[in-house]
Amino acid sequence: MPTRLAIFWDFAQLHASLLTAANNGQPSRLPTSVSQPEIIDVECLMHYLDDAGRVVYNRAYADWRALGNYGEVLSDTFIDLAQIFPNKQGNSNVYRQLSSDLLSYLRAPDHAEEIFIVGGGSEYRQLRQVIHEHGAKLIGLGVESATDDFWIESCDDFRFYHRLGCRKLYTGSANGTVGLSTEQARNLLTVAINQLSRYYGNDWVQQVRIKPAIIRQDPDFDEGMLGYEAFSQFLRDQSDLLERRHREGEQEPEYRLIGEHAQQQPASERPDAEQLANYYLRVASQQGIRMPDPVVMWEGIDVYAGFLADDVSFASFSEIDQECLRLLREDFPTLSMTEVKKIRQVLFKCFLFRPSVDDTIGFHEEITGLEDIEERYFQLMLARIGNNLDGPLDYVALSLALTGNPEQAERLEGLDVALEEE
Repeated sequence: MPTRLAIFWDFAQLHASLLTAANNGQPSRLPTSVSQPEIIDVECLMHYLDDAGRVVYNRAYADWRALGNYGEVLSDTFIDLAQIFPNKQGNSNVYRQLSSDLLSYLRAPDHAEEIFIVGGGSEYRQLRQVIHEHGAKLIGLGVESATDDFWIESCDDFRFYHRLGCRKLYTGSANGTVGLSTEQARNLLTVAINQLSRYYGNDWVQQVRIKPAIIRQDPDFDEGMLGYEAFSQFLRDQSDLLERRHREGEQEPEYRLIGEHAQQQPASERPDAEQLANYYLRVASQQGIRMPDPVVMWEGIDVYAGFLADDVSFASFSEIDQECLRLLREDFPTLSMTEVKKIRQVLFKCFLFRPSVDDTIGFHEEITGLEDIEERYFQLMLARIGNNLDGPLDYVALSLALTGNPEQAERLEGLDVALEEE
């Protein structure tokens, strides 16, 4: 029988190590707040791991908000994604969560014989003893030029990324240069303030609302790359474009566009629900969620609930997509495979599927029916959309964006309130 493998990815550290290697051994100055390039050849690593044994546990840890470029390739794998938010100091807690999960995993009597830690460093050295105490081997996988010798020597065996034949996916700059000119930044600023003015019905817009509205248009925006130490300095330097005021008793200064830069339509005119729905879908896209048509997505959830109810298992995601397409074409005869794949990719991000334990694809045990799938879908979208808006959510518009009809507005609002109270 092939050796059973449990894979724990410090995905963020592997990504950073490859950027360092691409920057001639110097730490990358690409801001972690902007959309990161796809630099890890995930398909290559998974082929290698599949050849090395039978993968029975596969989990990757990172703050995925800036790693949306990996969305498509990760959705085609059996990697369970763990979201790790930075602490108040901006530091990642990947090591702590990964170590905790690994220790819990080793307590299971049927754990794997080999534990792979992909992308780790010397902080993981202390795990070797406990892995050995549970009768398993520790295998490391990392970037040769960016991995310290202490970690390599702590592993029973070590694999070097560049010796596995993986492709060099990224050849761009890793020194912090962002291809955004001052004029492009000013255009983004103009669009952002016009949008916010229409939404809030006021020419004056609080400073705190402006930068997120720019980033929703271009996730790569960073004022530091334009030579400014702070966003407020960037705004103050646009005196030919903006008027500033700071009223007594108000914490935030406000800005409004002046002259021809302000759109000549009533500031009180708010977008209707359909316009907002389209806007919400754009926000989701910027957060790595490639949505199909909302009506198709909602029907697709019903199809997956049918798979769950019938206790159907599949050998591959391709097999799932083919069966989903066959069923959906009964209602949507011209539906493309691309739209069907988007359904599956969205549900993958909802942690719908369990890691393979018998070479088949199934659902997590806690998912028991249609309502569970819908709730996970809504929770994902409330997080990806709601957490990236300045203003309050319009639940009717959100329902239109997620389902194609307004009927789920009350349910979405209740779920959102419950999540905020947790």
